[in-house]
Amino acid sequence: MNSESTSTAPFEAAHWDLNPGRTVLVVIDPQNDFLHPDGWYAQKGIDIEHMRRMIEPTRQLLKDVRAKNIPVVWTRHGSRGLADGGPFMQLRPFLKDGGLRQDTWGYEVYEELGARESDWYVEKTRLSAFYNTNLEGVLRGLNADTVLFTGVLTNQCVAATSKDAMFRDFRPIVIEECTGTTLPHLHEPAIEMMRVGWTEVRDLESILGEIRQLAKAP
Repeated sequence: MNSESTSTAPFEAAHWDLNPGRTVLVVIDPQNDFLHPDGWYAQKGIDIEHMRRMIEPTRQLLKDVRAKNIPVVWTRHGSRGLADGGPFMQLRPFLKDGGLRQDTWGYEVYEELGARESDWYVEKTRLSAFYNTNLEGVLRGLNADTVLFTGVLTNQCVAATSKDAMFRDFRPIVIEECTGTTLPHLHEPAIEMMRVGWTEVRDLESILGEIRQLAKAP
């Protein structure tokens, strides 16, 4: 084997330009139970600070996205309880008696992010927001080809949903500062896994610069 073949990278880093009228922002599971100091995770002693890192960058992103009339989709993760929550719930004993329950305050989108009634909402019960939901139908209806992803958790629902987006021939872009997780030491490995596997990873400044250059969608 020659030196040239041994140095060849086994992947090409993704880079996709944003298309006016064909870009959608999906904010994954920014719920009170994850992000609010009074939410279930914090009340059960789980450190939520790394997840909360996504709040202010996402607020800035939303401001610029809305200025260009880019559609916003919010996902919410939860179930009625252990019976329909699947292995995800069974592997998290602190969710046995509550947390991520549909039709509760903790299930709702964190208010400071400024979700609007006119936005799109997807209800999910598994890590990928595409699994048994209407997300793909919403994105197709919005004529999306490129999907911006933010939210929690980096190594779980963000990774799973962005991968499923690629499987459906969307062009996923994860914005690093707008993600977070309960186990901060897994954040960078998850970001690198996504970067070399199936998605473009952008920093906030880069994506805002491109959004501001877009024509405003009708």
